[in-house]
Amino acid sequence: MSSPSLIEVQATDTIETAAAKITVQPETIILLLGSFDAAIAPQVRSVCARALAPVAIMANALIVDNGSSDGLAAQMGQAAQQMDQSLPLLGILDPGAGTPDPNHTYLLRLPAEWTDPVKSSFLLVAELAKSGATAQKPVVALLFGGSEAHKITLQRCARRGWPILVVQGAGGLGDAILAALSPPANGAPVPDIADPDLREIVDTASICPLALGGNVDDLKRVLFGPIQKPADVLADAWSRYDDLDLAAVEKQRKFRRIQIGILTLAVTATLLAVAISGQALPVALRSWLFQRLPRIVTLNIHQVLHGLLVLVPITISVLVSLNSRFREGNKWILFRAAAESLKREIFRYRARSGVYSEEQCTQTSAQSKLAANIKDITTSLVQSEVNRSSLPHRPGNNTSRVKFLLPEDYLLERIKDQKDYLVSKTAALYKQLKRMEFCILLAGGLGTFLAAIHGEVWVALTTALATALTTKLEIDQTENSLVQYNIALTSLRNIESWWKALSPWEKTRRKNIDLLVDQTEKTLERETAGWVQQMQSELDKLTEKQPGPDQQTASGQKN
Repeated sequence: MSSPSLIEVQATDTIETAAAKITVQPETIILLLGSFDAAIAPQVRSVCARALAPVAIMANALIVDNGSSDGLAAQMGQAAQQMDQSLPLLGILDPGAGTPDPNHTYLLRLPAEWTDPVKSSFLLVAELAKSGATAQKPVVALLFGGSEAHKITLQRCARRGWPILVVQGAGGLGDAILAALSPPANGAPVPDIADPDLREIVDTASICPLALGGNVDDLKRVLFGPIQKPADVLADAWSRYDDLDLAAVEKQRKFRRIQIGILTLAVTATLLAVAISGQALPVALRSWLFQRLPRIVTLNIHQVLHGLLVLVPITISVLVSLNSRFREGNKWILFRAAAESLKREIFRYRARSGVYSEEQCTQTSAQSKLAANIKDITTSLVQSEVNRSSLPHRPGNNTSRVKFLLPEDYLLERIKDQKDYLVSKTAALYKQLKRMEFCILLAGGLGTFLAAIHGEVWVALTTALATALTTKLEIDQTENSLVQYNIALTSLRNIESWWKALSPWEKTRRKNIDLLVDQTEKTLERETAGWVQQMQSELDKLTEKQPGPDQQTASGQKN
């Protein structure tokens, strides 16, 4: 193994210029902290060799420690030497440090003029984590044991939202942190933590335990958790969502076309029945037309109208049968409900909230949980009537969706996006509701006027028109959807206001981030569930009262 590359930092250097001297470009940074009894050194080296080093290689991570020739840095160096692939190790040496570990890739020596080497080392790691103007590379702290001297670094990690993996069984500060996190036995009240520094770490940090003697699979899974990338499972989830969304849109379009066709033909059938009855026109106008028009023309008009009166109910019967056979409305609801369920899981995963958080992924990875939830949603869907239809595919290549979200990103991509949609949708629904209600009232008023001037035969047409418009409103669930959307919009605005009212420090707290995501997704889930229930109920009623050809013909003949 080649000797380490020594990086000398001058007293005149800044943190930025010192970090610029480190040429390695990792995707992730793992900060090693701690001290432990020499008796467990073989176990520490085993964890580093079996789990930490392979994970760091796969994640293209830079491991940073104090570069010492004894303790944790030495064990990490020996583990790295055992690996077939090169593993970048950076040791940040204090000004008075002794002989450094020879197995490190880079050694950076701080100048004596920098009086706080612990703080300087941490700031160097923070500078290395910068990726562009605002983006940050994942940083995770791994604590083996530790002492009082490591508290300040852990506090700084917690304040920056960096997750902390604590090795259980290594003694020292690490075991004290895990003991403070463990609930008391027999339901006893949680005792107060007397040490304010320890209390801050326990209260604010995202802490995951890592068993010193755990099996290699569990160790790797826990290590991968905080530094994982969205991976292919997220791209696959978005692809599945896009397919379900496209299917829902197509089924909605077909369902609406069939319903509009049925309602239009129902009104047309009434119009034809009125026209063929011979009472549609005043007696004087009918006499005048019979005198002016050749008899063959009037006979042809009568035959055409009679033919249409026979053809229209047949067409209605075909459309009703198609609707009953293919049930496009039910499939639309099922596809939309599944798409929205999948979308909620995607955003929970991207926000690493709830079951996808590091704390809840020590036994099963977040990717595996997302894949399992995708399976549950799609399996339940395919066991319904949609398995008798084709699922379209929409190729997608939007890389901006395949990344984890910070709280502000979640606020923008999820809450603002849904707010904008709901604002435009409620405005459109309100206009539609006013327009349809006006037309229904106008049809009713026109029917009253026609009855007053002895045009009773035409009242059937205005009644049919008002009925068709009312049915259209019920099918679209315009009024109920408007109510549901306004409730959801108000809830989202309240959630956003609550988040904006939090202090910058409170916005970094994991419990507040989880609450933001959980309340948002539950609000959208309630809105979708309410819509599905209303639409399903309306479809059931629509199936019962769907006008058939016999009903239309009888209605027309009666009028």
